[in-house]
Amino acid sequence: MAKKQLNNGVAVSNDALNGLFAEEVQVVKVGGANQLSKTAQLTQVATVIANEIFAKITADPETYQAKVLESQKSHDAMDELIDELYQLDTVDTSFLQSEPEETLEKMIRSQQSKRSRAKGKQMTKENYLNMMVGAISENLLRLVTGKPKSAGGGYVAKDIVYSEKDLEYLAQHPTELKKAIRNIQSKKSIMKSKADFDPQSERWQQLLQAEQQLKELRSHVNGAVNKEAKEALEAKQKLEEMLATRDLDSLPPEEAKQLLDAVKEMLASK
Repeated sequence: MAKKQLNNGVAVSNDALNGLFAEEVQVVKVGGANQLSKTAQLTQVATVIANEIFAKITADPETYQAKVLESQKSHDAMDELIDELYQLDTVDTSFLQSEPEETLEKMIRSQQSKRSRAKGKQMTKENYLNMMVGAISENLLRLVTGKPKSAGGGYVAKDIVYSEKDLEYLAQHPTELKKAIRNIQSKKSIMKSKADFDPQSERWQQLLQAEQQLKELRSHVNGAVNKEAKEALEAKQKLEEMLATRDLDSLPPEEAKQLLDAVKEMLASK
């Protein structure tokens, strides 16, 4: 899939969603410097995306009002909102791929600090967009490094290993599991594109193992969901069959109690 080359500036109306923010301010604009540091380039890309996302929110405020409010208070909610409204793994992040991993990790921590500072400020539109820019930047960096968020909100160690706690968290959060798999696949693509790619390297083998581990978890989660849905459908059908043979309006109290007990027993055995 071709990576998106983003254009500067997205016009966003300030008329909608006014009640969600402390005051009216202009949407963050993208600078036009010719020579940008990697961090500045990342901020530029993230700002364009943030403006596009905010334009979608503004176009349908009733749908996103509650999610915007929650994302002002929760970093996880912000990440989910971004993931819902923009496919970050289509963004061209090639300008970051030559950076050492230690540098990218420092950049991740810097964006986390930026998000935390913004969260603690008065939530104007400008501050909200700054917080969203930090969130987008962090998630783009995670795609480049192949380091998804863990259960504690941090990221996995340099060796790509998922603890039991990490896997338990991902099993309970299918959206995060999906993102983790995409992160691994993105990291694989980056490695394969390099001239010195070695399919026998320890790092590559770790990626393959992590991908298999996450895909097996996804299959298990999907199987559990399908099983629960099937059991719920069977219980519903049994209940409908049971009720179809009774006239509930004229049912004597004793029979009504027996029917209720039967329903409770059926639900308890599900």
